[in-house]
Amino acid sequence: MAFKMTDTNRVITIYNLSSATNEFIGKGDGYIPANTGLPAYSTDIAPPKVKAGFVAVFDIQTNKWSQVEDHRGETVYDISTGRPTVIETLGSLPDNVVSVAPEGGYVKWDGTQWVHDAEAEKAFFQGQAAQEKANLLMIATSAIAPLQDAVDLDMATEDESKALIAWKKYRVMLNRINPEDAQNIIWPESPLPI
Repeated sequence: MAFKMTDTNRVITIYNLSSATNEFIGKGDGYIPANTGLPAYSTDIAPPKVKAGFVAVFDIQTNKWSQVEDHRGETVYDISTGRPTVIETLGSLPDNVVSVAPEGGYVKWDGTQWVHDAEAEKAFFQGQAAQEKANLLMIATSAIAPLQDAVDLDMATEDESKALIAWKKYRVMLNRINPEDAQNIIWPESPLPI
């Protein structure tokens, strides 16, 4: 039933629509002056009853209501990253999100649930070990350089010569560390500064 103008003033029930989504936002009495149409973003066609989790949306072209899923405000989780996001638009959930929060730091979505991701955990700890090895090697190399200069110039004290040997042994032991052994690595003890 499409709205028909009349040559008399009247008060009818109108159903107000959101200007952004055309969803039903409320009803009220509307004064319609003679020979005029409905106010913008409204209809005189009653919306259907909607089930929980849906809203009634009016299609102005066909003059029909439909029920559209409404997840706005819900937090969902990306199945590839586990990162949360809040749904801001009408419609069904995107295929790449789930409403179940991941538990723990190393998980992946297996199609039905979050499961422990041993490979991601291993890669994280290996990366951490590689970074630690690089940092410790840089410290050792910085300590060795001035001691080596003193030895090369025959200016080293006995303590400097001993420190150079200790730092070089430490650096050799660090170079033997394999980051792939992360979580089972026994780091060599750093020599004391002179």
